[in-house]
Amino acid sequence: MTEEKKPHHRKKSEKEEKPSQPGPVPETDSELVEIPRSELEELRLRAGTDSEYREKMLRTLADMENLRKRLDRERKDYITYANQELLGEFIPVLDNFHRALNSIPRTESSGPLLDGVEMIRRQLEQVLQKQGLEEVEAEGQPFNPHLHEAVQVEATDSCPEDTVLEVIRKGYLFRGRLLRPAEVKVSRPLSVNPETDE
Repeated sequence: MTEEKKPHHRKKSEKEEKPSQPGPVPETDSELVEIPRSELEELRLRAGTDSEYREKMLRTLADMENLRKRLDRERKDYITYANQELLGEFIPVLDNFHRALNSIPRTESSGPLLDGVEMIRRQLEQVLQKQGLEEVEAEGQPFNPHLHEAVQVEATDSCPEDTVLEVIRKGYLFRGRLLRPAEVKVSRPLSVNPETDE
């Protein structure tokens, strides 16, 4: 038995020595591999196609990110300005309150009625202001075509040119957006009469 083990042991050591002996190098370890030209062209086409797909994927991802940002912005705007249309419909109601208060002369008998109407108007304005409605500042301000609409002009030298002299109909903003421009009377300089200069 001991004799059989020794040869077996020797064979093992011979096998271990074989790989260390110089011999042919496998093809996978070589630096240069010859492939046919058609296969090389096919590999180049695949590499180009992969690069093209990668660019398309990156462009698509960028488009998706831009779309997500735009939808998020639109959603926030929608939430912020959702009540704009409803508040716009309350503006004529406010106008009617102002007309009613200005048209009824204040007397002893109409005083309590006017006070009640005035309280209701103030309460309505407070509710609308809480929702984001604000009045456009106009009287005494320089004329701003983005906020004011000039419906009358008055020649005067009491103030600078293009100053709002009077508000004919109030204008309103909703959270910074113009709902309705203020209709105003604007100042113009007194025109010089050529006959008086001579």
